[in-house]
Amino acid sequence: MKLMDALMDLRIWVISAIVISLLIDTVDVPSSTLIIVVLMVQMTLSMDGLKLSLKDIKENNRDAIISVLMTYVLNTLVTLAIGALFLPVNEAIWYGWVMLASMPCAIAVVMAAVITKEDLNVSFVGVTATYVVGIVVTPLLSFELLGDAVNPLEILKYLILFIVIPLILSRPLERFNLPRTVKVPIINLMMFIMIFLSVNSNRGFLIDDVTFAGLILIVAIFRVVMLSVLSHFALKAVKVPNDRRTTMMVMGVWKNTGLSVSMSMLLLASTPESVIPCFMSMMVECIWFSIITRRTHEDQTA
Repeated sequence: MKLMDALMDLRIWVISAIVISLLIDTVDVPSSTLIIVVLMVQMTLSMDGLKLSLKDIKENNRDAIISVLMTYVLNTLVTLAIGALFLPVNEAIWYGWVMLASMPCAIAVVMAAVITKEDLNVSFVGVTATYVVGIVVTPLLSFELLGDAVNPLEILKYLILFIVIPLILSRPLERFNLPRTVKVPIINLMMFIMIFLSVNSNRGFLIDDVTFAGLILIVAIFRVVMLSVLSHFALKAVKVPNDRRTTMMVMGVWKNTGLSVSMSMLLLASTPESVIPCFMSMMVECIWFSIITRRTHEDQTA
């Protein structure tokens, strides 16, 4: 395998991050804050070169509506239904699933369009719609389900920071005209750092209770498979064109798990194990994302 192929392959980064994070002792760093920074770098690079006009919104308003429904109806309901299984067993784990369900879609939706060469405007309009809706829905949903366990205003603050600062930073970045072969490896590196920090900071729990951690992992895998199947049929039912179907499927499957990890660490510090469903889902979704986008890309070039 060529070096560039390896750098572009998200699966290699994910697996390496998991292995390294479990092999070394827990690193004493502010993981939650670093993850926010990493997410902002990812967001900035993903928004580089993208411009949203009223014309784009008007032409893709149907896709925006579908995106919101995929993220905040299909994905949220499935995630909550699965998470509710843990409510009688471990309330902290339920908190983690709620935090995940409350999040908007992953910014990787834009990268899906880049990798598969699908319509970038559709991905950007869809992501924008979910984040605009998320500014209202995410704090309200988390407060409704978690009550006093989390401050909705804190979630709102981080959401705004996560959107506004990358948007500002991405504008001057345009002058560098960074190619995909530069942006994708950097984004993959950011994903490596996120997974490493998430897993390594919870290394003790994972090692001490392997059976329970394995159960959460199995449930996370089941969730992604279930969402993939439901998204496929949902997109087929509403007749989404092939030139945006993979992008929209990612919209229905991948929540912003990185943001949910950081929010759990920052806002649910009294229940540290709440982060486990979030980073387990992040690992599974990263590998799923790499497989689904690579398969689509290979089908297009075949």
